Amino acid sequence: MEALHQGDYDTAFELLLRTLTFAQGATAREAALLLAEAYTLYGEGGLEGAYKALEESLAIDPEIAQDPLYQALYAELKALEGAPEADVRPLIPKSQEPRVRYHRAQALFYSGELEEALEALHEPLELPPYLAWRAWNLRGKILEQLGKSLEAAQAYAQGAQRAVGMERYWGLLDAAAMYVEAGAGEEALRALEDAQALIESEDPEDAATHFYLQARAHLLLGNPRLAMDAAQQALALEAEGAQPTHGPLLVQGQALLQLGQPREAIASFQEALRRAEGSDRSYVLHELGVAALEAGELPQAATYLRQAVQDPEYEYLGSAWGDLAEVLYRLSRPEEAQNAAEEAIQKGELHGGYLILGHLAYDRMHLDEAAEFYRKAAEAAPMGSPDWIAAEEMSIEALASLGYPNPPEIVQRIEALLPMIPPNDEWYRSLTSYLEKARSLIGKRSLN
Repeated sequence: MEALHQGDYDTAFELLLRTLTFAQGATAREAALLLAEAYTLYGEGGLEGAYKALEESLAIDPEIAQDPLYQALYAELKALEGAPEADVRPLIPKSQEPRVRYHRAQALFYSGELEEALEALHEPLELPPYLAWRAWNLRGKILEQLGKSLEAAQAYAQGAQRAVGMERYWGLLDAAAMYVEAGAGEEALRALEDAQALIESEDPEDAATHFYLQARAHLLLGNPRLAMDAAQQALALEAEGAQPTHGPLLVQGQALLQLGQPREAIASFQEALRRAEGSDRSYVLHELGVAALEAGELPQAATYLRQAVQDPEYEYLGSAWGDLAEVLYRLSRPEEAQNAAEEAIQKGELHGGYLILGHLAYDRMHLDEAAEFYRKAAEAAPMGSPDWIAAEEMSIEALASLGYPNPPEIVQRIEALLPMIPPNDEWYRSLTSYLEKARSLIGKRSLN
């Protein structure tokens, strides 16, 4: 067990096989089960060995088939090799013994029953060290698949604390990746620092991953130049032999966008697109569309975004529709822009969709309708975001054009908005004028 925990698998298997050769009775029985369990640590690569070890345990003691640990191991192996969930479930024992619960969780995980697998790991499990960190790691995998990135990161970090050697290092990289997904840049950088402190030099593949995650963390923290540096180090490692991926190029492009260099970002995204596969292509196409929009290359932006929205599985489909609506609006294609905006709203991108619908209504001088769309856009957008500012500005503009139908509302909106507008901005002067007018109207109406 200690050899398994230390990652010294040669010694562990040698000791177990020697025990099976010379021991008898309960000792041989226990060794056979432990050997099967050790093989399960290899995943699919351990299937054959694990089955043979279980057969050996039956030869030693046929009654072992009633042992919950034997049953849990057998259920895990069947699930791992792809048996239907309906066939696996009857094999899973109900025992609350910690090792049994761990293997029950594995069987349920392989069967796609993620919530049940998580439940099996819910209470603290008193497991031997070689399984204790793996239980946290399994919890991390389940939470990752359930889209609970922050909880997954914390589970991976807990597993890393209990692991040793390279397993601890890889666990910290997994934690950093999930912290990045959760938007926790500082925590990701700390996990990466802890990982690097464990080893003298990183394998090129691991080092490239390390720099890629570092780049993403810096991007989250608003440090585009540091993100660029880290992404370029990852790309340098790929040029020296690490597996080329689209990730560092994608982050480099995003950093260039933050630095106000959309044309350079387009070149980086185009190279990322050549490397990307599957659903990652939709993400890169979306970024290309945004970069082309910022560069003023509207027809190209429309082309990229139309390709992105064709992927029904794309995670940010609503946002892509919203960006496409903006491009089509700027291209003076009002009907197409309206359709795209309505698609965006249907897919959950409320502020972007309502903002474009507001612009379209304003252009038609349907000011009441425009004001309402702008209100909805402002309600849906994060306060202080560019879309929130644009929606508030235009809602005030529409209400002013309508003759100040509700002066207190206008005052309230302008007072919330003004601190976020630079005094040298043209909007600042317009809003100040609207504010004075609205306040004067409140006074007059009070007198009346």
